[in-house]
Amino acid sequence: MAENFEKCVKFINGLPKNENISVENKLDLYKYFKQGTVGNCNISAPSFFKFEEKKKYEAWKSVENLSKDEAKKKYIDIVTSLYPEWNKE
Repeated sequence: MAENFEKCVKFINGLPKNENISVENKLDLYKYFKQGTVGNCNISAPSFFKFEEKKKYEAWKSVENLSKDEAKKKYIDIVTSLYPEWNKE
């Protein structure tokens, strides 16, 4: 699964910056990426006034205690639902 996850991340990172992905999907990808690569959230909550950082923090915190493997699987599942052809070569 690690190889598929890495390919999946590379695919997402290779998308144009103006790719139309919803904020909700971006936050889901972010939280599962962080949980899958780092594990439980290990940073302090950002200031209330740092809206984007706070949303990311809350998203990551929401998957606390999810295993790294399960988080990677969920990341791949989201990318596959958005881009069914991402892994077709």
